[in-house]
Amino acid sequence: MQNYVLGIDIGGTIIKGALFNSEGQLLETSSIGTQESQGKEKILGNLLSLVNSLQKKAKKVSAIGIGVAGILDVGKEVLLQSPNLKNLENAHIKNFLAEALRIPVYLENDANAAALGEKWAGAGKNIENFLCITLGTGIGGGLILHNELWSGENGKAGEFGHMIVAHRGVPCACGKNGCLEAYSSGEAISRMARKTLQSGACSSLKNLSGGDFNNIDAEMVCRAARNGDTVAIEIYKQAAAYLAVGIANVNNLLDIHYVILGGGVSKAFDVFAPFLLEEIKKQVFIISRERIVVVPSALGSAAGIYGAGYLALQRAGLSEKNCVGTPHG
Repeated sequence: MQNYVLGIDIGGTIIKGALFNSEGQLLETSSIGTQESQGKEKILGNLLSLVNSLQKKAKKVSAIGIGVAGILDVGKEVLLQSPNLKNLENAHIKNFLAEALRIPVYLENDANAAALGEKWAGAGKNIENFLCITLGTGIGGGLILHNELWSGENGKAGEFGHMIVAHRGVPCACGKNGCLEAYSSGEAISRMARKTLQSGACSSLKNLSGGDFNNIDAEMVCRAARNGDTVAIEIYKQAAAYLAVGIANVNNLLDIHYVILGGGVSKAFDVFAPFLLEEIKKQVFIISRERIVVVPSALGSAAGIYGAGYLALQRAGLSEKNCVGTPHG
């Protein structure tokens, strides 16, 4: 009998899900708004609603894998801290679903799930060592070392977005100052654009935003940059410069040369990639300069659900196909 699993990606704005068979084929996708501001019960209710809708597409779902933005407890059952999902902090996500559905549930950090997805079916499929960076509202990271997900001693390895890149710098949503997330995320790009326009800079963003700077988002800045807007281009250059610092630090620490960029901001890859590579090469040793490779995600916004689906298949022992090693720490 065919086995089916669900892969779920809980983000600050939207919860995405997919149904996979035991061969790893994606059969159905669906999504629902997170509605984070309405509290924990609303978020969990939306999650359950999405799962139930996908379950109806299969005779029997054998397991569920979930990627969620934030720090999990060592047992990977509870979301302990999440700058972009504060109302879900301390929620027992795994137990909530397992008890409601009576099937195994496996929880993982969302960026780790994205890294698993890229290793299983994306841009990292034939790469032994790589860093997967998710550039969205925030910034996450997942490390694949020797074909295995590296999660560290407490399971929080790869928190790339909270690497300090500016001493006593811009406040970050996590409570610290100077985190990469405060300089290179989608929210950071929006903030820089608003601040620049409020200072009186001349930019097409004024018209694109309808004169309301609060409407500006990273996608809008990207459109302006592609049309040659010098203000928008400079903003992406600044974001790329800080991102380069983070990537160079990882290269210098772990000697990793392959980087995959995913998340919504990576859709602007053509806009910032040349600046990014130039800056990285300035900051790594000569031996690494020509080996550095930065590529966009092959799975795009689906990387997280692919990784969560793979997690469910692997942990439930339903598939040995294209096996990725279990997390190490």
